[in-house]
Amino acid sequence: MDAKTKKPNKQRKRMYQSALHKKRKLLVAPIDKNIQKEVNKKSIAIRKGDTVKVMVGNHKGKSGKVEVVDYTKVKVYIKDIKTKNTRGQEKLIPFTASNLMLTNVILDDSKRIKEKKTKTPKVDN
Repeated sequence: MDAKTKKPNKQRKRMYQSALHKKRKLLVAPIDKNIQKEVNKKSIAIRKGDTVKVMVGNHKGKSGKVEVVDYTKVKVYIKDIKTKNTRGQEKLIPFTASNLMLTNVILDDSKRIKEKKTKTPKVDN
């Protein structure tokens, strides 16, 4: 998503009206340093079942499993972090993906983490 304007309301409008494959790139979070060595990446897209830690905001330091990844609103909902609404019902709190850090990643999917192909140099004789 290219920021072609300085106005925040237009940037927000573009984010919410963009296509789903572009919104997926906005749902990326940094990985904990211990897991970075296994995955060979610094950040990866958040997915249901991953364990995340909140890095920014009122819930800083709390962690839990990802229950819902909402592509339309570009938000992530964590299982154990809830708030009560005016009716007294407990609701999940929406988080921005960039404010989270992945502490445990599901590595079962081969498409999720692709190994980079290295180009072999051609030898001319």
